[in-house]
Amino acid sequence: MSDDFVKLDHVSYKYEDEEIFAVKDVSFTVKRGEWLALVGHNGSGKSTIAKLLNGLLFPTEGMVKIGHFKLGEKTIWDIRKQVGMVFQNPDNQFVGATVQDDVAFGLENHGVPHELMVKRVESALDEVGMQGYALHEPSRLSGGQKQRVAIAGVLALQPDVIILDEATSMLDPRGRAEVMETIRVMREREAITVISITHDLDEVVMADRVIVMNKGERHLEGTPKEVFAQADEMRRIGLGVPFITSLQEKLEQSGVALSDRSLMEGALMDQLWTLHSNK
Repeated sequence: MSDDFVKLDHVSYKYEDEEIFAVKDVSFTVKRGEWLALVGHNGSGKSTIAKLLNGLLFPTEGMVKIGHFKLGEKTIWDIRKQVGMVFQNPDNQFVGATVQDDVAFGLENHGVPHELMVKRVESALDEVGMQGYALHEPSRLSGGQKQRVAIAGVLALQPDVIILDEATSMLDPRGRAEVMETIRVMREREAITVISITHDLDEVVMADRVIVMNKGERHLEGTPKEVFAQADEMRRIGLGVPFITSLQEKLEQSGVALSDRSLMEGALMDQLWTLHSNK
């Protein structure tokens, strides 16, 4: 993760007929291969930022840059070739009669030759563990499977950046875990830059860095551990903290002396086992 691939430079955006800015003077960069999580309550500006990054919106003020391209009317398609988006409801992204048809749809629109298209579809389905479902109807899949197919459709286009816009919010815990594990493995294999917009703070612990949005502004920034160490401030703005952080707080209030507030369940279990063994 050496070079900045995504850049927002003093970006503001105001929707028509709105008096206040949805995003106000936001600046940040994302390095190639980094996983950035954007969190915040409804109206905090995080989903507006997602649309700005993909050229669905143009900034009222400031600059958005993806790779070598600054967002503008002349570069919008160059940027969209580099950025893939996975939305909240996978059903809204399905257009094909079968899973493989759906994954191939974007490639057809980009004029990819048939032989190469077949290889990319197979590779993308294999990447998300759905290779055995190529001829299935998307409507008959579970929520987690549908979202993995939606991710495969994005992967087949070979973007440099994948944006997950509340991509797991409609899934049950099992489906959510399936999708996040798919993203984790995919990112490690392909070194793809991931920007996840989410309400689920338990997902955020998988990111390299977190930006907390509040009232359209960047409010907090740091590693997940650094951000969730500010539990009182997170609660003050109405977000709370992941379950594991709350659990550690309860343990410390009960007199358990933890040496480190890790966000990994395994690390917490190791600490508790060591404390028990030393008694």
